[in-house]
Amino acid sequence: MGKRIFVTTFVCVFIFVCWPAGQACSQPWSDFTIRSLPDSSFAIVEIDKKGKKVRHFPYRDKSGRIDFDQLIYCLGVFSNETWAEPKNREIARKHLEEHYYRFRLQQLKEEMTQPVNINRASLKELVQLPSIGPVLAVRVFEYRKTHGVFRNINDIKNVEGIGSSTMAGIRYYIKVSN
Repeated sequence: MGKRIFVTTFVCVFIFVCWPAGQACSQPWSDFTIRSLPDSSFAIVEIDKKGKKVRHFPYRDKSGRIDFDQLIYCLGVFSNETWAEPKNREIARKHLEEHYYRFRLQQLKEEMTQPVNINRASLKELVQLPSIGPVLAVRVFEYRKTHGVFRNINDIKNVEGIGSSTMAGIRYYIKVSN
C-alpha cells in the first residue's frame, strides 16, 4: 500500500513539474511557469502595502527571450490588472507597448501569404489582421476557448468588439477550418 502511494505521488509530481506548461502557443502561461520566472521576466515588480512582492505581466521566458504570444496576451488583458501604485500602470504599459511596437514593425515587413485560420491562429497571427490588436486578439482566443470553433467566418462577429466594419477589413484575410 505504501509503495503504491509513493509511486502515485511520484507520477503526479513528475507530471506537474515536467509536463509542457502551455497547451497552445497563445494560451497564457501556467501558474507554475510564472512562479519559476525571474523578476526580470516581468514588465514591472511592485511591493504592495503589506510588503509583499507583486510581479505584473510576465512576457519573457526563463532565458530572457520575449514570448510574443504572451506579450500580446499581457497587453490584451492589461486593463484587468490592479496596481499598488497607479504610476506603475503607465510604466508597465509603456514597457510592454515598446516591445509590441518593435514586434509589429518586424511583422509588417513580412507579407501575409495566405488567410489566417481563425480556429487555430496564435495571438501573433491574429494581430497580423487589419484592425485586430492585442485586446481583440485575446477576445477571439478566449471566445474560441469558451464556445469552440468558428463554423464560418461570419461567426467571428460574435466576438465582442468585432462588428461590421472590422469584419469588412478582415473578411478576405481569414478562413475557417478545423
